[in-house]
Amino acid sequence: MIKVELDKENRIGKVLIDRQEKMNAITVSMRREIGERILELEKSPDVRVIIVRGLGGKAFSSGGDVSEFLSLTPETLIDWGEDLSSSERITKPVIASIDGYTFGAGLELALSCDIRIATPRSEFGLPEIRLGMVPASGGITRLVKVLGLSRATYMLMLGKRIDSQLAYQWGIVHEIVDAEKLDERTYEVAKELAGLSPLALKALKKVLHEIADSPMYVGYDIERKTFGLLKYSGDFKEGVEAFLNKRKPKFDGK
Repeated sequence: MIKVELDKENRIGKVLIDRQEKMNAITVSMRREIGERILELEKSPDVRVIIVRGLGGKAFSSGGDVSEFLSLTPETLIDWGEDLSSSERITKPVIASIDGYTFGAGLELALSCDIRIATPRSEFGLPEIRLGMVPASGGITRLVKVLGLSRATYMLMLGKRIDSQLAYQWGIVHEIVDAEKLDERTYEVAKELAGLSPLALKALKKVLHEIADSPMYVGYDIERKTFGLLKYSGDFKEGVEAFLNKRKPKFDGK
């Protein structure tokens, strides 16, 4: 149900959700497998960028498999959100390629990715309140950070669905492209990221998350120190030399 594809030539790895008959609803075992596959691609020297995609065109993922909810044990719930948060915790950039319904655990997975590209027919929501529950895989926290308290409250308390245009206006997705161009555009962004310095992207991803929860003066200090460290990297030397010589840089992550 969770497939992995490797494009070694472009250094891109793909994690594909393939449970189309159930609108890509995510079971507990699928949660675990998504996390494992993402971590495997993080360790792969052949991969610089990861794409997460739901197959079928109807849903990125319609959410968690509700049929399992009443049988969940406390042991399962202790690490409930860890696997779906793997994209955020790893050092490589992760792109969510979104087409169709993106609800519950599906939206939580998408929100943990660094860049989100969607189609006009995509819809988004965290409907857990309508089951007498609340999101618990990072959905509340990430939505508050992305939307602010007021919009997040409106969306979460009503279990509100929003369309792709509003999701774009609110910052839940970064781009909207026609469905037939989704794979092409996702690959364009992935290849652009794969051509950048892996070391600088790793540092930037870490810095972004640290600064998001820091006062401004701490953020200034973090970014200056990160610049200072990268200044001595081979990638920075290659970037400057390539710029001065008007050629495309070849970064090796060192």
